[in-house]
Amino acid sequence: MLISLIRGQVFKQVGFVLLLSLPIPIIAEVNPSAPESIDEKKIKVSTASGQSVVVTANPLASNAALETLKKGGSAMDAVVAAQTVLAVVEPQSSGLGGGSFLMYWDEAKKSLIALDGRETASAQVEEDMWIKPDGKAMAWLKATKSQSAIGVPGTTALLWEGHRQFGRLPWKDNFHTSIDLGKKGFIPSPRFLRSISLAQRLGISHSPAFKSLYLPNGSLPNKKILFRNKELASTLSRISKKGINEFYRGDIANKLIDDLKLLKKKNKEIKSITNEDLANYTVIKREPICRKYRSWRVCTFPPPSGGGVALLQILGTYELLSNNNSDQKMIKHWHHLAESLRFADADRSHWIGDPIDLPVPIKGLLDDNYIKNRASTIKGNKATFSPLPGNPKGSKLLDLASQPRTAGGGTTHLVVVDKYGNVASYTSSVETVFGTRNLSGGMILNNQLTDFSFISNVKGKPIANRIKPNKRPLSSMSPVIVFKDNRPVLALGSPGGWLIPHYIANALIGTLDFELSPKEVVSQKMLSVQPNYTVLEKNGDWSNEDNNIYQRLSNLGHVLKYSAFSSGLAVVKWHKGSWHGAADPRREGKALSLQRKKTP
Repeated sequence: MLISLIRGQVFKQVGFVLLLSLPIPIIAEVNPSAPESIDEKKIKVSTASGQSVVVTANPLASNAALETLKKGGSAMDAVVAAQTVLAVVEPQSSGLGGGSFLMYWDEAKKSLIALDGRETASAQVEEDMWIKPDGKAMAWLKATKSQSAIGVPGTTALLWEGHRQFGRLPWKDNFHTSIDLGKKGFIPSPRFLRSISLAQRLGISHSPAFKSLYLPNGSLPNKKILFRNKELASTLSRISKKGINEFYRGDIANKLIDDLKLLKKKNKEIKSITNEDLANYTVIKREPICRKYRSWRVCTFPPPSGGGVALLQILGTYELLSNNNSDQKMIKHWHHLAESLRFADADRSHWIGDPIDLPVPIKGLLDDNYIKNRASTIKGNKATFSPLPGNPKGSKLLDLASQPRTAGGGTTHLVVVDKYGNVASYTSSVETVFGTRNLSGGMILNNQLTDFSFISNVKGKPIANRIKPNKRPLSSMSPVIVFKDNRPVLALGSPGGWLIPHYIANALIGTLDFELSPKEVVSQKMLSVQPNYTVLEKNGDWSNEDNNIYQRLSNLGHVLKYSAFSSGLAVVKWHKGSWHGAADPRREGKALSLQRKKTP
């Protein structure tokens, strides 16, 4: 078994390589499958360990979360503090105008909770809203600019509900840092500036508000001058004082709808969210989905997350294939991982959508016998191209069609463990870089409705992720908490659009099977897949003389391509009496810890 590899041999036999020498990035074009700024230059991995740990995608957010923990706040208080700061300093990825998923371990009650703050489609939407008069689907890039792509934001409602259940500090106390940063400003980070440039290439001519704030006088903000978003500071201040009603039924809601009406008048578009849509939004408490992986129990988010189901299928398939590995060769690891990813993707594209529309056969998709059946069709010596979805139990009455894979990747992930033993794994998104690039109240407005399938059916067969009123689009976000002997020992997640479960699977196998530390696991080279080819991280050492993985995968029939990956893994792991965290070096994240007080 692969798990039997000794930790000291991992880097030699299995081929994990730290990203120690990376070139300065040159972004030449927009990649729709992962359109986010990627930091490929050499960065020291940020790590921390202690009684409680926070890892976010930005140092300012990590600082705010840690200060909250120092004041006695819970992991949920830290999530509120971090997310509101990220709305100011990392608006390209998340914010109050987007949506979120939260996995939360309540140590006192010994319970795991999943809160769904995913955006919803307006009650006004129509199934074929992305179909042009000629019958063809609108181009994804054009759709991202439209106010018709804006879903009812869910992040603010999720933060409020999470705080209502798990917060220890007063609600308003978690907003001080974000309001201060909005008013007084912050030094723009390199990724912040690169993301603005990327947004220009995606298109910003439709948004005077974006140009005014993020490209003053037609130029990028000065990297040495404080960047301010006073309008967002005002929005945050209102929410901190008046709570959720201000966002969904008060002045913030009214301004949002008024701003959309102005856009509608200018662009002559018909469908967008309304005051009623905002007032009717609710956070949904969902049942986490969990599955045993070797001696661990891996728990993640259910539909409308397709990423969570895919992740558990990947691990189940990989475990079966690796258990049959008698020779323990490194090539088997990469081949079996690629095949596991590809087969899970086929099911994800076919069976999963928001369960308010069509029933999702979750039990069937995660059933042991079903996964054994799927794994048995995978060949140990030959790559599979475009595998078909399977036929899980509970799917007989569902005559569905598969959808094309979605684009987008404006997402962030953070993890927090507090001194009380609570654990938060939280993923948040505005869909693509700066969402629609439209703003209201200083907030970036999402384009999450482009996560729906642009076509509603194929030859009369419905697509599970078709657009419908009040429906939540399929998501790849997959916050994870892992248990051993009924206690949490690992929490992680990542941004990255469709590739999120691929990144997390790489990280989980590295952490659990190969016993890599958080620092090692966020730095390892990774593999991903498309239906017809396998993708290798371009900075990994895949062709060294001793172990030419590139050539060996090619010999198995894999069509190989290199790509930079826009992962942003945040990982915390329990090890020898304390928590250890690390932030992905591909972004600008930071890990911080609160040390246990020494007794005299």
